[in-house]
Amino acid sequence: MPTIQNLKKKLQVILSTKKLTQAMKTASTVKYSKLSALYSDYEKYAEQCDRMYHYYRKDFNSFFSVSNPEAPSLYIVLTSNKGMCGSFNTELISFFENILREPESEPVIICCGKKGKDYLDGKKIRYDKSYIFSDIPLYSDACALLEDIRAMTESGKISSVKIVYPRYQNMMKQKPVCDGLFSFGEDTAESEEPLFVPDRQTVMVNTAEKILISILYKKILETALGAQAATLTTMRSAYDTACEYSIQLETEINRKRQSQVTADVLEVSADYSKKGEV
Repeated sequence: MPTIQNLKKKLQVILSTKKLTQAMKTASTVKYSKLSALYSDYEKYAEQCDRMYHYYRKDFNSFFSVSNPEAPSLYIVLTSNKGMCGSFNTELISFFENILREPESEPVIICCGKKGKDYLDGKKIRYDKSYIFSDIPLYSDACALLEDIRAMTESGKISSVKIVYPRYQNMMKQKPVCDGLFSFGEDTAESEEPLFVPDRQTVMVNTAEKILISILYKKILETALGAQAATLTTMRSAYDTACEYSIQLETEINRKRQSQVTADVLEVSADYSKKGEV
């Protein structure tokens, strides 16, 4: 049976854990709030970019000239930089492992996020480049990534681009998916062709890069938002568990202390009784 001293040591550990998880919960709350506001504002712009790409994808895809259709696919894997976010990275990595088992020529891989990089290094899986984005990714991160993609397509190193990332559904759920960055199907023309000024080709050339960067940046933001949501949920759970356990330990310590005091009082009373009889 544990002594009071042992219980006090356990309590100190739990209180330290409680303080740490509370600090991490606070930090995650701030980051999640910033990312949520940023994503909410950017999503409106991204939706319009997606809509425009859907209608004129053939024009936008010509921005990337695929010189080698027989080349392997490029997989861009988006993970978080840190752990302590539950199964967020584990589910995504397992999902990507299943993709790698598919019969296909050795894919080209770009890894974004420290946890994904650590996984690939640990498994000795070759990747061409890695990015470590900040907790609140910048638009320039997507610009740099797009430049690498364009260089690979023009050099004939890749024939298509697929992004493996956790699609953000809500704070409690992020689903690993594999989306193609470019769709080489036919355009879905609107019922009425809009007026292009000065002309269609000029508009497409000048907007293609912005449209494609918006698609990339949205997925990068989704990954960061999902990571902070998972971290916040995990830290809340850990903090609540530490609070409950500390209350249980304090109650047990008080009971043992009360039992010890009662035993001491009874022992002293017994000694006095013996002396009185003598």
